[in-house]
Amino acid sequence: MRIFYTCEYCGDHIDTLEVDAVDEAKFGFDCLTDQERQDIIKTDIAQNAIYVKSLCDNCITVIGLDDTLSLGMPTIANPKGYIH
Repeated sequence: MRIFYTCEYCGDHIDTLEVDAVDEAKFGFDCLTDQERQDIIKTDIAQNAIYVKSLCDNCITVIGLDDTLSLGMPTIANPKGYIH
């Protein structure tokens, strides 16, 4: 199965992951409410794909969410350059 991450703000492709099975806890999907799931995740059974709306690094900066101190969150090194 492929998981496609797209920026909800600018529409840019962030990344595509190829997985054998989707572990909801591993991808953080288990933390979403039912409404958030409907808004963020779309499944296409025919294409064996999941489409996830996220935010790219550039848009995180543009909309001011890159200041982790103001959110009370620790800075985490992310070599892929995206969050989900």
